[in-house]
Amino acid sequence: MEVLGLVDIPTWLQWVLLLVGLLVTYVIYMSWNHGTFRKMGIDGPKPNPIFGNMRMFINDGLNKTELDMYRKYGKVFGMYETYIPVLYIADPALLKDVMVKEFRSFVNRRDSFKNFFDSEMNLMLTQIEDDHWRFVRNTVTPTFSGKKLRQMTPLINNSADKFMEHIEQKVKEGEDIDMKKFIGGFTMDVIASTAFGLDVNSQNNPDDPFLKHANAFNDSNSIAVLVTVVFFLPFLAWIFKVCSFLGIKITKMRESLEFFTRVTDRALKERRQTPGKYFDFLGILVNAEKGDDTSAKEKEDDVVKENGASETGSTWTRKTLTAGENTAQATLFFVAGYDTTANTLSFLMYHLAIYPEICDNLLREIDDQLNGQEPNYDNVAKLSYLEMCIHETMRLFPAAARLDRMAGNDVTIGNIRIPKGMIVNIPVGAIQMDPEYWPEPEKFDPERFTPEAKANRDPFVFMPFGAGPRNCVGMRLALLEMKIAVVRILQKYQPVKSPKTEVPIKISKMGNLPLDLYLKFEKRT
Repeated sequence: MEVLGLVDIPTWLQWVLLLVGLLVTYVIYMSWNHGTFRKMGIDGPKPNPIFGNMRMFINDGLNKTELDMYRKYGKVFGMYETYIPVLYIADPALLKDVMVKEFRSFVNRRDSFKNFFDSEMNLMLTQIEDDHWRFVRNTVTPTFSGKKLRQMTPLINNSADKFMEHIEQKVKEGEDIDMKKFIGGFTMDVIASTAFGLDVNSQNNPDDPFLKHANAFNDSNSIAVLVTVVFFLPFLAWIFKVCSFLGIKITKMRESLEFFTRVTDRALKERRQTPGKYFDFLGILVNAEKGDDTSAKEKEDDVVKENGASETGSTWTRKTLTAGENTAQATLFFVAGYDTTANTLSFLMYHLAIYPEICDNLLREIDDQLNGQEPNYDNVAKLSYLEMCIHETMRLFPAAARLDRMAGNDVTIGNIRIPKGMIVNIPVGAIQMDPEYWPEPEKFDPERFTPEAKANRDPFVFMPFGAGPRNCVGMRLALLEMKIAVVRILQKYQPVKSPKTEVPIKISKMGNLPLDLYLKFEKRT
């Protein structure tokens, strides 16, 4: 090729110049927003032109990085997830503004992952926005009322029967129990029954397709592909849509989402053919479709009151969910409820084994209050010390160590002017390890959650289920499930350390996921 008819540039040099030009363009694109926080007057770590601050997360993990930055820069700081500026807010007063007072400016969550889901999966509560979110949230919330949870309790106890048989076998053989697999099997069975009405014995069948597809959501290769494209190659996100249309599977997650979609579709069809027969999540939604349910009347009396806030004002006129919306919420029920509950239960059992005096206190409460009765929705509500233990576990290891919101418009919080579209991260894990609110934060101490202690502490320094109208819609079911599981175990057995128990516990860099956690159980006398 000649330039201006004067210089003949070899082909190889043309390619070099093209690649250099593309590289320069890429660097400019990735670093274009890296002056955002300097202009806003907000401190934070200096970004790399391509990585932003992502290397810190890659090297040290999510929890450690956010805790280190919180300790270094304080309660407000800025970081860059490659090219994306992310504002961190950890001040309780400002969090109340973001989560509650100015909620209408922060209704939505980040939309970075929308291009990776099919249109149906983009109907999940975690993905939808604005009035659409309000409509679906207000429709789904009543399925977790006290009446509905009472109806689900026998399903939870049925799953507990299976894992009690599993413990009994392990105790007889004197074997250690892999808590992640053991508790994971229980939560799998609970979700299969309470969401889909299916009797899945994944504890004794490790090859069960439910277990296989649930584990795909923690597949490290799939996560690596998503993170790489979302943060480093966002302009290639359209490839996922094309591959999905052509039936090409790039990650295991997509295949698993399709599996749960098929299961949900079958379950919905059965429930529509026999309305009123099923008392699981999908059955309740179908009953509501047909007007055979009193959910709307129940919502205000206990669900909203316990969750702390409601969100009204939706302009949507239809009263029931579409088939696609039902499928999406049932799939989310599974995705969001599997690992989170299993991990919390595993961490709690670990601490009861490490601190036998705390376990003894809990055993006394269970014996005194239940006197051998099978746990149910009403009697586990009396177990205040058990709830304290669960909350302290979730303080140390919150299922969601980070929450996010996205500004829907330009808004001022405190003296911070937040532009429309900016992501606001709430570092829950870091806040819950701040000695200003939690003396000796590394220590496991359920007494932090006595009524007196809670009354003297800002509620926005403990948010394991989020806060405000967009908190976790299934939190009451998760707590009920955990309480029943703990009671069933401790009525017969006590967790103890084994030679394979590692102290302190090791967790994944990706978040609060236990790596290898083994315990033994001793029969109570």
